[in-house]
Amino acid sequence: MALEKDYLKDKTVKKKSALKVAWLLVAVVIIFAIFLAKFALTGSAAIFTGLPDSDAAYKVAKEFITPTVLSKNVKYSDDEYKFAKKSDSVYVIKSNYSAEDNNGERSKTNFTIILKYNGGAGGKIQNWTMLDLKQDE
Repeated sequence: MALEKDYLKDKTVKKKSALKVAWLLVAVVIIFAIFLAKFALTGSAAIFTGLPDSDAAYKVAKEFITPTVLSKNVKYSDDEYKFAKKSDSVYVIKSNYSAEDNNGERSKTNFTIILKYNGGAGGKIQNWTMLDLKQDE
């Protein structure tokens, strides 16, 4: 009889342990599904696409330069920009823009900007740091 009680006691303990593990697995699966759904529905997976391309860097460069120009009428020569990478996250962009002054005269300004990509969405200015900006007419 004692042997039978020990067997039943062991069986009950194992059943409780197995039930705890099963609930733990269910909890892990639910948490994983929530994270997966969050990334799928918000599009946050775009953060993990790697380094930004030259077009994204040029777009951000224009956002850094525009506030430094006194004119509100600025036109960038989007087809003529030159792009290089100094390292994995440092970008050098050379191009020009034309701006209209108060007298209605247009002037062309060449610029070289060095940007450091800090991670995150490549098209957002807050994910970049301007290291240097040179402008000359």
